[in-house]
Amino acid sequence: MTSSPSAFDEAWARFQQLDALLLAGDTLEHEWTRGRAQYLAFLARLEDPAARAYVSRVQERVADIPGVELYPDWYWHITVKGGGFQVIKRTHDDDVLRQDVPRIAAQARGLLAREPAVQARFGLANGFSEVVFIEVHDGGRVRELNTLLTERLPVPRYPIDGAGIFLPHVSIARFTSNQGLAQLKEALAALRREEPGPAFSISRIEFVKVWLSEPMPEFDTLATYPLAAATPR
Repeated sequence: MTSSPSAFDEAWARFQQLDALLLAGDTLEHEWTRGRAQYLAFLARLEDPAARAYVSRVQERVADIPGVELYPDWYWHITVKGGGFQVIKRTHDDDVLRQDVPRIAAQARGLLAREPAVQARFGLANGFSEVVFIEVHDGGRVRELNTLLTERLPVPRYPIDGAGIFLPHVSIARFTSNQGLAQLKEALAALRREEPGPAFSISRIEFVKVWLSEPMPEFDTLATYPLAAATPR
């Protein structure tokens, strides 16, 4: 399983065709949340200094575009697997009962204990309808972790989960209006003509609760899973 460059190219082609963006307020109140605020996720924070410096430089290139709102540096991460919404009473397929969360965290520890650290490299700047992002190319490792957690944990399967669909990335900005859409497309196109970003390692995965009710989503870390040292080649 690989993070095919063609899949990212297809995402870029779709972004270029957009006439309107999915704005931040719509994202937080989108149909998928259905009034729920406590979202569970497995993610890897971006900790490598060179990778973080690269994200900062890319953000500078889009910072002054109208309607673009940068994510703060503490937010930078790669989502590995969405875990559903923590609730007291289940009413939707992707609800997870609060009392089941510790069991999910414990099961994930067993699954991830022997997984090697992920060796990755930033690809090009890109866009989804709701965010600006930087591609992550990792030989399919994040997809493998996504598939492992999807198939082995009692958590919801989302349409983006699984081989051939899931695209690892770091979101760097969201949208507050459509005012700068044309300018944004031009800026991202210019960035895509430049060299990709640096290589970096992912040495741990976190299980977090994301508070979507806040103006900027906030993370509470529920568990941390160190990954094993990569096997020398």
